[in-house]
Amino acid sequence: MSYLERAITDGHAKLTGEGKQQKILYVAVNHIERYADPEEQVRAEFWAELIYRYGYEPARIGVEITVPDRTPSDRADLVVFRDDERKKPYAVIECKADGVTDAEFNQAVEQACGNGTWAKFRANYVGVVAGMTRRLWFLREIRRLEREANIIADLPRIYGKERRKAQGQTLNAKMNSTRTVSAFSLQPLAFPSPVQPVSKEALIGAIKKCHQTLWAGGKLSPLAAL
Repeated sequence: MSYLERAITDGHAKLTGEGKQQKILYVAVNHIERYADPEEQVRAEFWAELIYRYGYEPARIGVEITVPDRTPSDRADLVVFRDDERKKPYAVIECKADGVTDAEFNQAVEQACGNGTWAKFRANYVGVVAGMTRRLWFLREIRRLEREANIIADLPRIYGKERRKAQGQTLNAKMNSTRTVSAFSLQPLAFPSPVQPVSKEALIGAIKKCHQTLWAGGKLSPLAAL
């Protein structure tokens, strides 16, 4: 059972209609989109993943959120908020259809970073999800986005609380045993395991995507790409 199937079973989402007219309702935020759109299918699956894999409450995951005072007016595909009122952004995610070109993916990166780092929409994390292709950044303490230096492996689960708790227990144990503590880094990076079975079609798609990236869409010769 996929994450989205589980969300539908649990009543967090509903699918209505058929074919090109099929729509999805995100129940907690009362938002409807056209599910037949391949990009929406990616968003819906990752939205459900945020619930079941990362532990975020459905009511705190906004869909199609307007970025305040952004010119031109822009919307973020998914926003994980810290509060029930959905006023304090934590992670901003841009979603694209699986199999987009590198150019389209990079364009989505610019859009996500622009939204996530906007002065009135500061987020700790920014990411782009295009099916199996994902890229994420940690921005909480670095206000100027550095595309390479801030890339992280994954989003933290439940705001990094599990990581903080584990580190806190380790720190307490050290203090109780020796009463001296060396430099101790507290970072909210509690990553779930990303390993899971995939279909033959998904694997072939991933290989094709890697080939396209290495070959740069035909810009490189086979020898240079190798």
